[in-house]
Amino acid sequence: MFSFLRRMDPSRRRLLLTCFYAFFCSGMVSLMLGSAMPDLKRSWGLSDSFSGVLLSAHSIGNMVAGFVSGIVPFWLGRRRSIALLASLAFLGMTLMAVTGAPGLLFAAFVLTGVGRGSVTNFNNHTVNVLTDGSPAAANILHACFAVGAITAPMAFLLLSRIAAWQAGLFFVVLCGAAAVFLFSRSQVPDDRPDRKQKEARTMAFLKEPAFLVFAGMMFCYICSEYAINGWLVTYLQHKQSLFTAMGEGDIAAYSQSMATLLWAVILAGRLTCAWLSRKVSQKILMFVASIGMAACFTGMLLASAVPVVTGCIAGMGFCMAGICPMIYSDAVHYTNTYPLATGTLLAFGATGGILMPALVGFLAQSGGFEMSMIAILVSIVLLTVFSAVNIRMKTRKGVSET
Repeated sequence: MFSFLRRMDPSRRRLLLTCFYAFFCSGMVSLMLGSAMPDLKRSWGLSDSFSGVLLSAHSIGNMVAGFVSGIVPFWLGRRRSIALLASLAFLGMTLMAVTGAPGLLFAAFVLTGVGRGSVTNFNNHTVNVLTDGSPAAANILHACFAVGAITAPMAFLLLSRIAAWQAGLFFVVLCGAAAVFLFSRSQVPDDRPDRKQKEARTMAFLKEPAFLVFAGMMFCYICSEYAINGWLVTYLQHKQSLFTAMGEGDIAAYSQSMATLLWAVILAGRLTCAWLSRKVSQKILMFVASIGMAACFTGMLLASAVPVVTGCIAGMGFCMAGICPMIYSDAVHYTNTYPLATGTLLAFGATGGILMPALVGFLAQSGGFEMSMIAILVSIVLLTVFSAVNIRMKTRKGVSET
């Protein structure tokens, strides 16, 4: 599974490990937003609809990052660009901890999206280049994200009880500062790409049906993941049948532990996918996983017994695990050939991340959380459809640049 590490020289190995650590921090940022949302709402007096807008603002930043992080390196170089752009995520988290002004909160969520999206773009591209599109490396990279996502809810719960809810945000800021420092000291291959290269400017890959299927899969998956990350804790705390079933139980602690469980299982699932991808086509794996994700999400919505809800969340996490990294890995021909391809995939995903969290918030404001969750289920079903189409698609080895 780790054979790609043995083939690298020390400087490239250090860069790869820096990417892994930065994705750990990115996972903490992503889940910290959902974990902190109930306290943000209470402390700053936010409505459900505006909370959804804030989660979508994070995705707007992700979309901006898809293009900015692909263009800025032509002027600043890859190393300086990623150090600068990654720092924006932690500036945004500092802002949301110290102010409840709506405009500044919106800007804070946008900044976290720009920073996290830039790390996603840089890391996926760099790991694909360093390992020649190894599915195992892609899954391990995203497993590091899962470790950060596991850490965030429990760190938030612990620090909020020891100190205050803002302490969890500052913990992530400190971890992120270390990632920015490591990026600033890295040796990055092709640090300053040539602006005159035709591949650097072309978006001819958008003419390819296979790439558009990858884009559709990314859109639907990020729709689902961002909405689940942003709203799972709040949804569980509003699920009346679960509240009744728990009786005197601590629903707040349970909901935060479910966010941790989700990403603990995603971690296990990504390591499993890294092993399975050597034996089974990743196209088949993505299709089977999307079916399982739809089934488990439906079970979570219908169930009221605590063990069943817990089992469905665990199953959903296991099925979600490998989908995103395998989309990037399956699209390696495009992302390694065209500098704008990785950012474009990220932009398609970010569009879904903008729409779905806000839609869930507005639907919850008008009809309650039970009804709003149906919108997420629709995106998962569409992901299954795209995954089925992807099995039939063949990525062409050459793309017309005219």
